Amino acid sequence: MRRAAAFAPPLRDIVLVGGGHAHVQVVKSFGMKPPPGLRLTIVAREPHTPYSGMLPGHVAGIYDFDDIHIDLARLSAFGGARFVAAEVTGIDLDQRRLHFAGRPSIRYDVASLNTGGVPGEGIASEFVSPVKPIGSFLPRWRRLLRAEPKHIALVGGGAGAVELALAIAGQHPNIGLTLLTDEPDLLPNYPRRARRTLAASLARAGAEVEVGFRAVAADAGVVRAEDGRQLAVDHVLWVTGVDAPSWPAATGLACDESGFVRVNEHLQSVSHPDVFAAGDVASLDGQPRPKSGVYAVREGPVLAENLRRRADGRRLRRYRAQRHALAIIGLGEGRALAVRGRRSVSGAGVWRAKQWIDRRFMHRFDDLPEMAVDLPTLPVALQADVPDEMRCGGCGAKLGADILERVQLRLAVPVSAATERGIGDDAAIIRLPGAAAGGAPRLAASCDAFRAMIDDPYRFGRISAHHALNDLFAMAATPAFALALVTVPLMADAMMEEDLYQLMAGALAVFTEHGVDLVGGHSAEGAELSLGFAVNGYLGGQALEKGGLEAGQRLVLTKPLGTGTLLAGAMRGKTRARHLLAAVDQMDVSNARAAEILLRHGATACTDITGFGFAGHLTEMTRASATGACIELVNLPRLDGALDSLEAGIASSLQPSNELALTDFAIYGYAPNAPLIQLLADPQTAGGLLASLPAEQVADCLTALREAGYSDASAVGEVTGGELEIRA
Repeated sequence: MRRAAAFAPPLRDIVLVGGGHAHVQVVKSFGMKPPPGLRLTIVAREPHTPYSGMLPGHVAGIYDFDDIHIDLARLSAFGGARFVAAEVTGIDLDQRRLHFAGRPSIRYDVASLNTGGVPGEGIASEFVSPVKPIGSFLPRWRRLLRAEPKHIALVGGGAGAVELALAIAGQHPNIGLTLLTDEPDLLPNYPRRARRTLAASLARAGAEVEVGFRAVAADAGVVRAEDGRQLAVDHVLWVTGVDAPSWPAATGLACDESGFVRVNEHLQSVSHPDVFAAGDVASLDGQPRPKSGVYAVREGPVLAENLRRRADGRRLRRYRAQRHALAIIGLGEGRALAVRGRRSVSGAGVWRAKQWIDRRFMHRFDDLPEMAVDLPTLPVALQADVPDEMRCGGCGAKLGADILERVQLRLAVPVSAATERGIGDDAAIIRLPGAAAGGAPRLAASCDAFRAMIDDPYRFGRISAHHALNDLFAMAATPAFALALVTVPLMADAMMEEDLYQLMAGALAVFTEHGVDLVGGHSAEGAELSLGFAVNGYLGGQALEKGGLEAGQRLVLTKPLGTGTLLAGAMRGKTRARHLLAAVDQMDVSNARAAEILLRHGATACTDITGFGFAGHLTEMTRASATGACIELVNLPRLDGALDSLEAGIASSLQPSNELALTDFAIYGYAPNAPLIQLLADPQTAGGLLASLPAEQVADCLTALREAGYSDASAVGEVTGGELEIRA
């Protein structure tokens, strides 16, 4: 009989679709007051949520990227939420599943939509850039500036178009600007005084206005109106209102005539009570309001409370939308215009108020409080032996090399005559019956397992499979079959089933890509989500072992370093989302093609860089080969953010043990605790291959690796006949 848990395990899944202004408040609310029995997941296409009110300030050079973006990975770590970087394409409302392109659907008990709208119907042309979504606009804007445009048109007659035009004019006075609106005037619903103020600001900025101009086409150098008018421009920015995304109505959710999700006074779908919506994607029955981030901000607290209440069966709170929202438009030159209803005021004081309001909102999600962890008080004599309570997942959860070495010496593991290569290399090599006479290939066998290091179980499953197969690729073996060992934490049965499905779907996708049969395994209930595989393959020719280094060869590394510190930072909410996702993408890259390329270019020794770090694995190779090596730090590839993370003192829990390997090296040009030196001991999960090649083959090998997608592949040192060295 199952005993009652001493804590409340997760019993309901709340899934937030989109990282809009309402949802970020939900995540923070859950972090400040974690609800027992509820698990929160946020699914978003972009890992950074832009605060739209600060976009013109960013374009004007007042704010940098991080000033105007909420980091969803860091916020999720604070809120105890799972963060899944993906874009929802539909909902199965009967089965309560969210659908995606290219990955399995996700189950929910309660779902909430805060995705925003999509760009208003515009012109499909390479010469037209929609300003929304902002995440797609900013890279295009940077590319456009590099092309040094002479004249830009902005299609739209609303506050967003006017403010963006004034921001561009202030930062780039050499760019000619024209606003195109199909209305008879800019902002026709604004009070007359406010319109005069805006017109005067545009005139001072040198921006022209064309009214009654319905843009219908744009190509090289020209934008055309419905009435035949033409305007010579280098590019067009589309700054109109938003339309509804198509998929909510297609899935059967009740929507208004424009396709926006109809919600009641509780922000709850009028047709499906387990679905909520807020912000631009929602249409509030009986309380029609313009599409503005101001309303999404006000909806956040009520939405957070109602999601909790729906999940545990309580009565929902009512939301009342304010009748008039305050709009503040930056005018440039340190001034702004405030409009509420029929009243308006402008000046430097309004600009200072806008900056204060915007920065205060962003500060709520940037300066997150440290949540206290209650630990028992230990006697002083025991405190020195307490491990770091923030234990890492992935390869950062491995036991240290020193512990493993001592245990192996104590065990004195016997080896039978069938074992050609046993403990000490990436995979064991077993001679099958008939292999000695050339009648059968040899068997290569390995296993790997670790607890989850990321929130997304599907991506974790993929990375675990890649990691396990890397041992076989490093030995030049062809993987054939795998057995799984899975541990799933105690939850409601439906949630345990879902996590198991996501894990194995990710792993199976990788195994299928590599022609590997998943032939069985074992699952169990445990404290943490973990996954491991025993993998086996065949070796027909010469194995690539650690002991094949030859003096004069060059060392080639196929992937950048830094996953350990970035994953450790993610646990603490310190790693920026863009750096975390870049690390996840690197871990989710197979080494199969890299192994083929290295072998084709004459590699004589190889290993995969995993838990013991670059330095630890290189010392294994040099000891097995009776050689030395010189590492060239200038060529060492590293993930963005890794050195900053180490500089901030963020390191994997395995880092101190790994740094023991650095004592074997003579270090020139750097202090022993410099971040770049520490990076050599950073534990990697699903890391790259490190191989030795004849020097004359390296250039061609690197070209082939980069053409195959290993863009960071680099020659990082030389095999010597002397000592171990690290040089700048």
